[in-house]
Amino acid sequence: MPEGDSLVRLADRLRPVLEGQELVRTDFRVPRLATLDLAGTTVLSVRPRAKYLLLEVDAAEGLTVLSHLKMEGRWETYTRVDGAGSPVTPRWRHPGWQARCVLETARHQVVGFQLGLLEVLPTAEVPDRLGFLGPDLLDPEWEAPDRAGELRAEAVRRLLADPDRPIGLALLDQRLLSGIGNIYRCEALLLAGLDPHRPVSSAPDLPGLVDLARDLMRANTVPAMPGRPTPRRTTTGVVPDDGAPYGVRVTLAAARPERRNTPPYWVYGRQREGCLRCGGPVTVEALGDGTVERTLYWCRQCQR
Repeated sequence: MPEGDSLVRLADRLRPVLEGQELVRTDFRVPRLATLDLAGTTVLSVRPRAKYLLLEVDAAEGLTVLSHLKMEGRWETYTRVDGAGSPVTPRWRHPGWQARCVLETARHQVVGFQLGLLEVLPTAEVPDRLGFLGPDLLDPEWEAPDRAGELRAEAVRRLLADPDRPIGLALLDQRLLSGIGNIYRCEALLLAGLDPHRPVSSAPDLPGLVDLARDLMRANTVPAMPGRPTPRRTTTGVVPDDGAPYGVRVTLAAARPERRNTPPYWVYGRQREGCLRCGGPVTVEALGDGTVERTLYWCRQCQR
C-alpha cells in the first residue's frame, strides 16, 4: 500500500498536467459513476490528503474526485499530441479492463488503473468524508511553527488514547496519524530503537517519534534537482545529532549523492541481509489486532 510520500509525488506529477485545464472527456468505469460526465469542467486543484488523492473540479455545485490506490492502484499520464501538435492515440501500459477513470484534456490523458477506491462527491462534503483521519504527517500546515505544534500535540493525544496498544500497531492506524505506512513504521522504530511491541505509553519521546517519522517521509518528497533523476525512496540518509529526536537527523534525499549500491532501508525487507545498523538478524512477523495488520520487520538487538 502506498505511503503518504507516494501521494505527494503523484500529486506533483499530475498537477502540471491537470490543474487549470478543462476536461474535454471523462470516463468513469465503475457502476455507480458510469453515467457521470465532467466534460467541460476545469480542474481547480490536485492535492494529496494522507493516502488519498483529491481532484477538485468547478462543476456547478463543486465536485471532488476522490481516490485511494490501495495495494495495486496507479495514476498514469499519456500524451494526446506529438511534438508537432498532431493528435496521437495513447497506448496504455496496462490492460483496458484495469482502467477505472479516464480524464482527458486537450493535450493529455490521465488514467487511474485498479484504483482501490473511486468516489465523486461535493467538495463541501470532503472534510466530513475524511474527518476520521488523524493529522496528516505531510500536510503543508506543518511548515507553520504554531500549527506544527498543534498537529504534533493532536497526534500524540490520539496515540495516547489507548496507552497499552503496541506502538508498532498505533503508528499504522490512520485515525491516529495519517500518511505513514509500513515502510516508515518499521524504519522510524528502528532509528528510535523502540521494540514495536512496547506500549505507546512507554515510548520515551512520543512527540519526537512523530517528528522522526514525518522527517523520514518529508525527505522523500523533495523534487529531483535539475538534470538528475528522481531520488529513490530511502531512510538511511541520517546523521548523528544529539539535538534531534532519538539522536538522528534526517537529510534530504535530493541533496544526497545517488549511489545505487547503497541500501535504501535499515530493516524493511532485509530479512536476508540483516539489520543495516548492527548486522544482526531481522525478525519478520505479522503484527495486527484485527483493525491494522502488516508484515513487521525489526531488529531485536537494536530495538528494546
